[in-house]
Amino acid sequence: MRQTRRLGLAQTMPNNGYLIDWKGIERLREDHEMLEKRVMQLESRSPSHAGSGVRINKEFAKVSEYGIKPRDISTEETETVLGIGQAELYEFVLSEDGSSYSIEQIMVNKTKMNPEGDAVEVDVYNSSIVPVAPYSFIHISRNFRSGLWMVDEIQTAVAMTSEDGISARSGIILGSGEARIYTLSTRGSRDELADTFLDITVYSLSSIAVAGNTYITIKRCSLDENWIVDAEDCV
Repeated sequence: MRQTRRLGLAQTMPNNGYLIDWKGIERLREDHEMLEKRVMQLESRSPSHAGSGVRINKEFAKVSEYGIKPRDISTEETETVLGIGQAELYEFVLSEDGSSYSIEQIMVNKTKMNPEGDAVEVDVYNSSIVPVAPYSFIHISRNFRSGLWMVDEIQTAVAMTSEDGISARSGIILGSGEARIYTLSTRGSRDELADTFLDITVYSLSSIAVAGNTYITIKRCSLDENWIVDAEDCV
C-alpha cells in the first residue's frame, strides 16, 4: 500500500524509513521559517560587497540607550574614523481598519519557546561630528560599497557658546567661536538639554557677535562640514 501520494495526511508514518509524520513536517516548516528569519537578521547586520544584490537599503530605527557616537575630529589620526552605535529596526504597520499607521518593532526567531521573538539590532555608523541621542527614532541608509548602515546626515543641532562667545562677521570675514553640542533628553516627566561634552568650531554670518554661554541652534553647510549659527537665545 503506497502512502507517498499525500504527505500532509496524518496517516503517513515514519516506519517506511524515509517518510515522516505530520508532526515532523510541521517541525520542518517551523525550522525553515526560523532559519529564513535568522538569515535576514544576519544580512541586516553584516556588510555585503557591492554588486551582491542588497535587498534593503533604507530602514527606520530606534537608537539604543548608549546613543550613536560622532566622528572624532580631535586629532588627525581619528578624524576619518566613523562613530558607531546600535539601533533596533522598526516598521510601519497599517491598522486593521486601514485608518492609520503605527510603528512597531521588527521581531524575529518567534517560536513556542520564544513567543515574543528577538529584536533586530544593527550596527549603525555616523559620519557627522554630531552624536545621535539615545532612544532617538532615525532613518538609516545602507552604503552601497561597504554594506554598512549609516545615519542619514545630521543638518541641525543645539549648542551653547563658550565663555568667549562667537565674534561678529566683518565684511567677508566670518565670525567664529567654540560651541558645545547638546542633545534634547527626557528624564521622567521633564525634557532637558544634555551635555555631550563635544566642542566644535561654529561660524556666524551676523554682523553682531553672539554672547558667551548662550544657547544657539546651528546648521551644517550643505557644501562642506562647517557649522553656521542659525538662531540664538536673545533677550
